[in-house]
Amino acid sequence: MTRLAVVGARVLPLLLLFAAGCGSTPAPGAKPPAHVDTCAVFTEADLKALDLARGQRMANKPTGCMLASPRGFRVFVVHEENVTVADAEKREHTSFSRNEINGRPGYLSANQQPVCTQGLEFGAGTLQVLANVEAAQVPIDACDLARKVADVVEPKLPA
Repeated sequence: MTRLAVVGARVLPLLLLFAAGCGSTPAPGAKPPAHVDTCAVFTEADLKALDLARGQRMANKPTGCMLASPRGFRVFVVHEENVTVADAEKREHTSFSRNEINGRPGYLSANQQPVCTQGLEFGAGTLQVLANVEAAQVPIDACDLARKVADVVEPKLPA
């Protein structure tokens, strides 16, 4: 075999892979990162059941939605890509516990008394439901509210 034939035999497969876009498309069976529209995920019936108003986009978090209640509490729903439950656990918390919502891995964390976050893993990140009940007109458990909102949202998340 000539030197040119040997080099050609080695280079041709690499050229074919490059031409086919090797590395630019996911492998068969690989899942692209999942996304969810954090404001559109709630139906009118969901909002009524949770006593929340239609949400608005958060200027500082393009993947976030803020929902308010006529009873004074607020709920923030944010999708953080590439953040797992294990990553969230490494953050500073007053309390942190792993849990599940409908079999999906999650966590419950609190940093301040009137604020609690329920996180849910999905796709390539987590959806975080942060309940702030500081201005609530009646006493409300922030963690209970965060879990209730997560219960409504979880079935609508991609696998």
